[in-house]
Amino acid sequence: MTRLGEIVEASTTKLRAVAPQTFEGPAFGSFIKTSDGSRTTFGVVAHVEHVSIDPSRRAIPLGRTWDELRREQPQILELLTTEFEAFCVAFAESDGALCAYLPPVPPRVHDFVEPCTTEEIVELTQDLSFIRTLGASGVLIVAELVAAAIRSAAAHHGDQRAYLVRAGREVADLFRQDYELASSIIRRIRVPERAHR
Repeated sequence: MTRLGEIVEASTTKLRAVAPQTFEGPAFGSFIKTSDGSRTTFGVVAHVEHVSIDPSRRAIPLGRTWDELRREQPQILELLTTEFEAFCVAFAESDGALCAYLPPVPPRVHDFVEPCTTEEIVELTQDLSFIRTLGASGVLIVAELVAAAIRSAAAHHGDQRAYLVRAGREVADLFRQDYELASSIIRRIRVPERAHR
């Protein structure tokens, strides 16, 4: 089991976790899961930050490279932590049936967060319902979040280009009342054309 973090706050819409190693949080837009033994909750990483362990004391500039800091102040990493937030997008009960909507109860505090497998990501993102859930999350950077999640999902589908085209159509339909938002997301998921030399 690859542990990405341990949950310190949770609701039916999102969770916050602390990574086991400083500077080793999951990627923005990646798919994660957490299980309490009877229910598995799936989410998309929406925010990652490196912060001081003591919220009342911010890190200050020290004028050293990381090599110098490790040599001169090896305790420095003990004063910092990496935390991340993920929005819940689906859950599965113990029978394994995937429900592509918010869980009825939050994940438990102190449960571990793991990366989703390729198979789980494909099943979770096949119907594209996660786009609607993320689009309704209310985050200020919703275009970045939706686009990052689509790119992350596409990397696990066999025909990435076909998946991105289908996701682009879904975005255009879901956000048809907000042309700028839809265009912003579609620009961010476009597959760059390979240069022919």
